[in-house]
Amino acid sequence: MEVATNNTSFFNELFSKLNEYQLSYAYKGDFTKHLTDNILELAETGMQTESENNLTKKKVYFIMVESLQNITRHQGTPETRMLEGFFSMNKYPSGYLITSGNIVENKDIDVLKQKLDKVNSLDGAQLKELYQEMLAEGSFSSKGGAGLGLIEMARKSGNKLTYHFEAVNADYSYFYFQCNIANKNAEQLETTVISNTDTLTVTMAMHKTVVDHNLKLFYHGQFGHENIKSILKMTEGSSFETDNVLFRKTTFAIMIEMLQNICYHGISKNENENEKPGLFMVSEHENYIELITGNYIHNAKLNLIETRIDYMNKLNMHELEALFLEVIVKEKNDNSPGAGLGFIDIRMKTGNNIQLNTQPYNNELTFITIKTTINF
Repeated sequence: MEVATNNTSFFNELFSKLNEYQLSYAYKGDFTKHLTDNILELAETGMQTESENNLTKKKVYFIMVESLQNITRHQGTPETRMLEGFFSMNKYPSGYLITSGNIVENKDIDVLKQKLDKVNSLDGAQLKELYQEMLAEGSFSSKGGAGLGLIEMARKSGNKLTYHFEAVNADYSYFYFQCNIANKNAEQLETTVISNTDTLTVTMAMHKTVVDHNLKLFYHGQFGHENIKSILKMTEGSSFETDNVLFRKTTFAIMIEMLQNICYHGISKNENENEKPGLFMVSEHENYIELITGNYIHNAKLNLIETRIDYMNKLNMHELEALFLEVIVKEKNDNSPGAGLGFIDIRMKTGNNIQLNTQPYNNELTFITIKTTINF
């Protein structure tokens, strides 16, 4: 069943892709030191939740730092930037994919290609030797222009560096750069990941989806209180570029409500009480933003949620206020369509309908996405 949404095809397409990832997030926008620190913190909490081994965590962290610094250095100014910077991290069963994207001038492409191809032409021993020589000499040019950062990313990932230049116009291109990091005991990435070229194509398609749907932030993984803190820090100072204090307060209050909903009511796909997989997205538009969350629920509870949202969407503000007071006075009654203070509060704060989309997962579970719109 679909309640008050016109994005069914988008959500269905998104749901079909989510099952390929255990942990995935992406950010599109301006990259600052404050933002990159928060991205790194979110990655750390995510890997801790996934119980990742220390060696892999160190490799991932190093490559993330290098990739984020490259975006920050080369993203250009708002006047010269046709497309915003992009960063994504995807975890597959056997490893991680870290991708960055930023605008580059076409006149710089040949030099950058030479650096990348130089690194990709060397094996592990040769990379180590080149790295040591460059450290000793303090010069890059005599070694084909390869930088220390690129060499170390290739060494730590154990794979070739993957890249692609997508032409934007006669003067600029969009530069995609990806590192493939295999887990400690994994010889190669499994399942849907066939080659580095294929994984970059998948990530480029994800970037297109992010751009087409005005997504600012995308997170898919396990949800807990530490993750919520990191996600909130990610949004602070990176989204909602407005001086409207009331709007910012309202947005963060609703965001907390929606994120806590996943922690309290989301369930595992495999009956593991410690797992709360979910989805969170921020879509930013000229006059409004959209907050979207997703999580699994038991099919037995689906009709109740649909009824609640449908009921509240039909109420005007005066009726919502009366219902809110009624629910506070009375104990929650799960069999009543008026129950659910969180949904009522969201409707009252935004003044907009709550949009619900459902996607069956199996005979027992359904993945639901809930979207709310907040006007500037």
